[in-house]
Amino acid sequence: MTTERHRFPVYLAGITGLALIAIALLCWATGIPNPLAVADDSFGRSLLFLPQPAAHLVLAAVGALTLVAAVRGRGRIAGVVAVGALALLLDSGVLAAIGYLPFMAFSALTGHVDRLGIYLSPSLLVQVGIAAAAASLLWVQVSRATASAAGQDPAAVHERAAARTRRWTKIAMEAPLVYAATRVLMALQVPGFDLPMERDAVLAGLGLALAATGGAALTGGLIRPWGERFPRWIPGAAGRPVPADLAVVPALTVSVLVLAASKVILTMLFAETGIGLEYVLVWLPMFLWPLWSVALALAAVNYKIRRSTGQRSAMMV
Repeated sequence: MTTERHRFPVYLAGITGLALIAIALLCWATGIPNPLAVADDSFGRSLLFLPQPAAHLVLAAVGALTLVAAVRGRGRIAGVVAVGALALLLDSGVLAAIGYLPFMAFSALTGHVDRLGIYLSPSLLVQVGIAAAAASLLWVQVSRATASAAGQDPAAVHERAAARTRRWTKIAMEAPLVYAATRVLMALQVPGFDLPMERDAVLAGLGLALAATGGAALTGGLIRPWGERFPRWIPGAAGRPVPADLAVVPALTVSVLVLAASKVILTMLFAETGIGLEYVLVWLPMFLWPLWSVALALAAVNYKIRRSTGQRSAMMV
């Protein structure tokens, strides 16, 4: 049964499904390019390998799957299939847009406001909607997994979830930190990382390192006290319990985005990248991204279970 708490994410997924179908039909009827198959838009290339009619069909089919998953409510299989299909539509665009925010903010402050124009891309907007729908359906699945643990011994479930949260959170922190370290080493032109770069590329790389480090620090909240109660320096919320979903939803969203970006990374194993073997240290940490995605999702799931069972255990004492 779809509970009150599930309604918003389900509605969001359903609206996204309808929007994808409508976009596909509009593109087919008017002849405008599919937003995910636009050669001159870096955010619209996930379906570029398909002819336009096939891209429209895929977009409509994924929209239909998403709509079915939203309408069925209790359909766990439909939800999982829809999340997988939505992830296949995504590429590294949304994650890159988030990762480059520090560099873009710096550029805007130094007079290059025009660079922010890339965030007005219709293709990026479509990808953001797809990512939100995937994260919403995934959140519903996580909530159901949490509810299924309700009939078990709260203390035992809590202990297992706490151990798993620690394990997966550490992995989910290490992967982005390794990536961040490589971008700093590239900026310093350390041998093995001395890829020829212009000044803007160096600054962008440092911005990516900052974003990855910030993400790792926030991930650490899943196993830190401030991930359960707001710190004292937060006005109006100091000492109050942190809503579990405030940590879970962003973690699941980033997990979906990293998984989508992993597709691009893994294709580098089989495609000509133009990067010589002398720069393998630059790219090697990015092959940790699939593990990062899975670890972050599992850390979020177990964090939610731990928080839920911890509250029930306290009530039983």
